[in-house]
Amino acid sequence: MTTPAVTALRKNYPKAHISILARHWVEPIFSGNPAVDEVISCGSKGRNSTILEKLVLAKYLENKKFDLALLFPNSFESALIAWLARIPRRVGYATDARRLILTLPISVPEDRRNRHEIFYYLNLVDHISRLRFNTRSKNEGVHKERTELFLEVPSQGESGARQILTQMGLDQGVLLIGFNPGAAYGPAKCWPVERFVSLGKALVERFKDCHILVLGTNKEASVAEEICGPLSKRGHNLAGRTSLAEAMGLISRLDLLVTNDSGLMHVGAALGVPLVAIFGSTNPVTTGPWSANSVIIRHELPCSPCLKRSCPTDFRCLLGIKVEEVLQACLQQLSRK
Repeated sequence: MTTPAVTALRKNYPKAHISILARHWVEPIFSGNPAVDEVISCGSKGRNSTILEKLVLAKYLENKKFDLALLFPNSFESALIAWLARIPRRVGYATDARRLILTLPISVPEDRRNRHEIFYYLNLVDHISRLRFNTRSKNEGVHKERTELFLEVPSQGESGARQILTQMGLDQGVLLIGFNPGAAYGPAKCWPVERFVSLGKALVERFKDCHILVLGTNKEASVAEEICGPLSKRGHNLAGRTSLAEAMGLISRLDLLVTNDSGLMHVGAALGVPLVAIFGSTNPVTTGPWSANSVIIRHELPCSPCLKRSCPTDFRCLLGIKVEEVLQACLQQLSRK
């Protein structure tokens, strides 16, 4: 969701050298972006790096003599690394007790919960001009022309996806439907596994050339196996068996992606893949798929969006979404294609 902001940054500063600091597993998101000059990998293979790794990274960034750090994450750690790297201008939201180590701390917009998250990041780009001009940014309020997501599948993702499909015998014009049953945020985002199973059965029964690819991380491997088992040879468990680049390549070849609110949902949206997105505790206004080729399924309740990771009551926001409702949305998307 930060890619529109990166595009806007390049448009505003065409001669700048733009580097993206990203954890190694999300590098493919930016590696093919023409607005980016380089991607700097940070962190170990896990999500958290040690103190020594942080200091080494900060020293590396200091040696590169960056003029400005634009902090998309709201974390204290991201601002701390920029401060340790002695980057002279550090722009970001005044969240997570980091106001004192930012040179331009920006207040969180009052309408954040009423606008899509891409505008949250674009707002940071707008504020950079205030480092030089004490005026309203000339770009504020004109984002309609530059709000598209951008994602290019890396060459290794294309070749990897092709090889995976060939090995499964799925390289000859079959109907490919992806399921993404996980979400890193927590179980309050996840439609019940047994309903994914029922949906898969309904789809393979209706379409004789249909194959279901279940995507995700190692954490979803057992869930993916539960879904694929009843589908026999037409269910394929790929959870934890692909890199992100390969997952991107596979998603780009799908006829349809059925997904919880997750990172892979946004990958599908950026690639223009037909989507059916299932929402529980989160808000599709702010984090929904930024794509005209998507159907969002969500049941509005007095408690929604609660934004909780786990439901404290009866999980009714997702239990209320029936298989038939999702199936009809799938058929609608497939008929358009």
